[in-house]
Amino acid sequence: MQCLRGSPGIMVLLFYIQCLWTEVSAMCPMRCKCDDQSLRVLCDDANLDVVPITLNPELRELVLKNNHIKGIMASFSVYHNLEYLDVSHNQLVDLGEHNFKMQGHLCTLHLSRNMISLIHNNSLAGLQQLKVLYLNENFLEDIPSGAFVHLPNLQTLDLSQNRIATISEDAFHGLGNIRNLLLRDNKLDYIPLIAFQDLSTLLKLDFGLNAIAKIPKGAFESLRHLEELSLDGCGLYKIESGGFQQLQSIIVLNLQDNELREIPTQALADVHRLEELNIGQNKFQELKPHSFQRLKHLRVVKINGSPHFTSIHKDAFLHNIYIQKLLIAHNRKLNRIDPDTFDGLLNLRYVSLRGNAFTKFEYDLLPWDKLEVFDVRDNPLFCNCKMLWLRKLLSNQNITSEASRSVADVHCASPPVLKNVLLTEVTDEDLGCYIEVRRQQIIIGIIVAAVTAVGALIFLGICYRKKLNAAFKNKWASGRKEPQYQKTTCLEEENATVLQRTVQQSVKMTPTTEL
Repeated sequence: MQCLRGSPGIMVLLFYIQCLWTEVSAMCPMRCKCDDQSLRVLCDDANLDVVPITLNPELRELVLKNNHIKGIMASFSVYHNLEYLDVSHNQLVDLGEHNFKMQGHLCTLHLSRNMISLIHNNSLAGLQQLKVLYLNENFLEDIPSGAFVHLPNLQTLDLSQNRIATISEDAFHGLGNIRNLLLRDNKLDYIPLIAFQDLSTLLKLDFGLNAIAKIPKGAFESLRHLEELSLDGCGLYKIESGGFQQLQSIIVLNLQDNELREIPTQALADVHRLEELNIGQNKFQELKPHSFQRLKHLRVVKINGSPHFTSIHKDAFLHNIYIQKLLIAHNRKLNRIDPDTFDGLLNLRYVSLRGNAFTKFEYDLLPWDKLEVFDVRDNPLFCNCKMLWLRKLLSNQNITSEASRSVADVHCASPPVLKNVLLTEVTDEDLGCYIEVRRQQIIIGIIVAAVTAVGALIFLGICYRKKLNAAFKNKWASGRKEPQYQKTTCLEEENATVLQRTVQQSVKMTPTTEL
């Protein structure tokens, strides 16, 4: 009789069934799968209009998704041992109050893809052990004060894809163990600073696809343990200095798909432990020197789909020597990366330059053969002999996996005769390398001939230097007036020479004693 006390109407019936049903086999509805051994029931797309109450009362897992259930009332009170409940993809409009008061063991509750527009203060009463709550893809417009006060052990709360425009200051009061909060794709146009003060244990916050034009100073200062923050698709055009103040534990930051015209270098200085940054699909034109100067622990950088992005300065990653993965892809105007840009990135292992505007890649731009993965597909490559090194690299015998083969799927864009032809399938002749070799041979021949000629001239100059000197003297003498001397005949010159020799001999042979 204890089960019936104080329970009018349907509650009397439900508890009467619970008390009497001991060893009687449970009745499994059509199109459901019931397993009394694992205490699991699966009624996925079973065309149910109500929650079945004839199942095993010791049930631990119940899946009722993809049905036509419009209300729950106290139906789940029969199953007080439930640990996992999925009522997603139904037609629930209102959760009512105290309808989960018997689910003290429930850990995971799926209520996504319904039409829930309101959460009462006591809608979730009784769920003291709940750790995961999915309320995404409903019609919620606001989060009232104390909406989750009965969930002290909740760790993950998904409120994404609703119509939430306001969040009460005490909306998250009581969530003392929250780790993950998803507010993605709602109608919020401000950061609920005061409401966030109750989320000191939060590790992951997804605030993407809201209408946040500006991040003010100290917007997240109460989230000191936050490790992952998503602000993508918010229309951000400005992040004030100090906007990320106190976020000293951030490891992953997503700023993709906003209106930023400059890399927010100063704001990023506060998240100096950052390891992964996604900042693509913004409106900046270049990566300037020292763009990420305080981010010395950066491991992964993603800059994809930025329509105005044209160049990368050689000192852009000067302070980020631990980068391992670079995804710089599908930037339709990016066609210039300064030489030596990646020289200091000794830990680089993965590079994607896919879908940019490069017509060529230099061999010394990256340590291509040391990378585990590199992707240069979908660039308008001009295939000539300068791309021979890339063809050989892509044709490497070690490329065996399907992923590697897809990365090697590089096509030529020009000249017209090679358009859309795989680079790995073109020959040396197709690339015009025979012309290049011929040209090099001609140039080398000319240089050798020139060196030989110069050498011959130098040799002749050394051999005939006396005659050349005399010739030059005569040439120079003809150009100026010399002093006039009396000319002598050849006989006179010969007599003078003989006389000179005789005198020298006489002097040499005269003994000193005779003097």
